[in-house]
Amino acid sequence: MENANETSGGFPAADVFQWWEEMQPDQQGGGPNRRGERAELKRCKTLEEILLVPRFQILRRKLQAAGRGYLPAAATMAGVLAHVEENQEQYSFAQWLALPKAKDTGPRLSELRFRRLMRAKSHDELFIDLIRVLPLAGNTAPVKDLARDISRWNDYTRRQWVFDYFDSLEEKE
Repeated sequence: MENANETSGGFPAADVFQWWEEMQPDQQGGGPNRRGERAELKRCKTLEEILLVPRFQILRRKLQAAGRGYLPAAATMAGVLAHVEENQEQYSFAQWLALPKAKDTGPRLSELRFRRLMRAKSHDELFIDLIRVLPLAGNTAPVKDLARDISRWNDYTRRQWVFDYFDSLEEKE
């Protein structure tokens, strides 16, 4: 199990996961209720709006402390992760999108929509595309991996997502 101080390839995955987990509904009761902070992030329609949310500032400081304070990536991460309701670590996000919701159905995200997602070059585009895609994924994602991929959204990451998505499609045929 990953230590809270460890990072994934220099990325503070455990810190980001802790930040995300703090916003989830407390199942036992007695923990802080940060649903309002999560809702505030979910209402943001642009990265500029996210910059004004206090909960984002907590994440930004964590990322800056780890040398990962690139604002567009941090804002995208905060805005997208606010929409993730359930963490799953068995599959990469692209693999998860290729898997069917139920037996004998198509992938969660069609090839056409996946291709559209892969055209996102900027964090502004990626933010909009991912919050549109997440409901199709059941608002479920591997939080640490998705955050890391958002932080380093580039040709390499897009290529890896393409391989993961199409390999998963191939496996289910």
